[in-house]
Amino acid sequence: FGWRVLELKEQGVSEEEAMAVADMEYRTEKKAKKLAHVRLKQIARLQGKQLPPNPYPSAIKEIQGEERQFVRDRFFSPKVYELVQRMKEEKAMEAQDRMGGRVGR
Repeated sequence: FGWRVLELKEQGVSEEEAMAVADMEYRTEKKAKKLAHVRLKQIARLQGKQLPPNPYPSAIKEIQGEERQFVRDRFFSPKVYELVQRMKEEKAMEAQDRMGGRVGR
């Protein structure tokens, strides 16, 4: 995208127009790739084959997939559960101390 903007600017196009054109080209290219993948999936279904993997997986889902194990550990691993409980107790004690300090004044 950035490379295309620079190319257009070298050709004498204003920066705003270059960004608009590059953005439009990028969206068109992305849409074409998405439609091609949809068509590949249709062909695979018709032939009874396994569907092709998504060429553009969601980065958010990927990160959540990596973190899923740690979230599970928080609730089911005894060591981690103990640590979380201890942290909650410390936080409650700090809140209690703060409240106690204000009331005493």
